[in-house]
Amino acid sequence: MTLFEHIEEMRMRLLYSLIAFVLLFFVWFVFAEQLLTFLRVPLAQALPEQSKTLHFTAPLEVFLANLKVSFLCALVLSCPIWLYHFWRFTAPALMTKERKYLLPFIIVSVALFWLGIAFCYYAILPLALEFLITVGMKVGTPIIKVSDYVSLLIVLLFCFGLVFETPLILVLLSLLGVVTADDLRQQRRIVLLGIVILAALLTPPDPISQIGLAVPIYAMYELSIVVIALINRFSKHEHGA
Repeated sequence: MTLFEHIEEMRMRLLYSLIAFVLLFFVWFVFAEQLLTFLRVPLAQALPEQSKTLHFTAPLEVFLANLKVSFLCALVLSCPIWLYHFWRFTAPALMTKERKYLLPFIIVSVALFWLGIAFCYYAILPLALEFLITVGMKVGTPIIKVSDYVSLLIVLLFCFGLVFETPLILVLLSLLGVVTADDLRQQRRIVLLGIVILAALLTPPDPISQIGLAVPIYAMYELSIVVIALINRFSKHEHGA
């Protein structure tokens, strides 16, 4: 394929992904209030009895929050489509024998993305909110705005969803010949430092969410090393056979 053919393919795949996203966005916007009620559960559990309601300070705040919630759900639920087109677009860069991993890549990438979001919502978010609100109540009374809470949700959920894609990205780079398992082993200390800094930048300033993000990232990094080594060993065995 020529450069312009690659650009045209990318444009079409982006268009298909965008259409799926827009359709899901309008569907979920109808149920935005129910979605917001569901998403506020971790916050309600962390708040004291007298402060369990969300607040808004501008006429458009709840409407914009509903838009953000619909955006979040549409992007999460359309991920099988845009991840499929992402991996299909990268397929020409792989050799023929490596393209047999494409379907497993698509399935696992969707599962990992959803797993990261579920892990954040059910495990990390409740602990982080409880810690932050407990600390804050030592000096004041919590009055949580709808827009602030939804913005925090979007950042955390997407960070965890993308972080759980780490093994697949590194495996892809290995298949492309960019990195090897030995390279990743030698860079452990530097990577660990970078992960700690990244977790501090992407999460609220509390140790629970920072550790909660840093530990899975590093675990995914180590898992990537194991998977890359196994793929290389299998490829050598197959080539030798």
